[in-house]
Amino acid sequence: MLRLLLIEDEEPALDQLRRFALRYAPDATVVGECQQVGEAADFLRQHPAPDLILSDIELLDGNVFQLFGQVSVSSPVIFVTAYDSFLVQAFEQNGIAYVLKPVQYAQFAAAMQKFERLRQSFQGAALQQLAATLGAAAPAAAGPAYKQRLVSKTRQGLYILEVAELRYFQLRNGVTHAFDAQDKSFVLNESLSQLETQLDPAQFFRLNRTEMVQLNAIERLEPYFNDTLIVHLKGPGAVALTASTHRTPELRRWVGLK
Repeated sequence: MLRLLLIEDEEPALDQLRRFALRYAPDATVVGECQQVGEAADFLRQHPAPDLILSDIELLDGNVFQLFGQVSVSSPVIFVTAYDSFLVQAFEQNGIAYVLKPVQYAQFAAAMQKFERLRQSFQGAALQQLAATLGAAAPAAAGPAYKQRLVSKTRQGLYILEVAELRYFQLRNGVTHAFDAQDKSFVLNESLSQLETQLDPAQFFRLNRTEMVQLNAIERLEPYFNDTLIVHLKGPGAVALTASTHRTPELRRWVGLK
């Protein structure tokens, strides 16, 4: 029996997902229906993982990718959305198919057929390996699994960025940029708020509204106006970032200062 979790904040779209799912698999069971990220996180904490998640991306309380920073998600996901700008993120986060609204049944059925093919291909030991890849193998007590890689999409192709090699993130003209050890910048789809939930808070700190820094990239801290701190980074470019007034006390605690 196929166990489905539906995540959608618009009633007509939710009703369509339910109808399409039961049309495709009449013996399927919808084990949950959620309209918010927080609601979905609570469901996944309290119930066994569903066989498949059908999910919109923009929900009542935020972006569904925030869910992956709040709870371990081991189920494959078919994303059903009106936006075509989240494709890379979708396939970074358990996505197996991406269906654009308005949804036609033929598109939906094709995505479900892909799920069935993957399900049949990964039985037994292979299925266990897939679960480990999606993060299900991590013990619950280990806490959330933070991203180790990010993807930057350019005209030249996709750049795979190792998170450990990124010195800082900066918002420029509303677009998030990641900077590596050579101070080369890469455009990201993620917002800084999303990165806060996806990256290890022991290693990355949000300095202000537009900047986030990695602990290992800091060379020194310099006292500045109004008891704030300037963060000087190692490497090229003589990069100096400034913590906002309300973030400075937390920054002091983060780096181990009294």
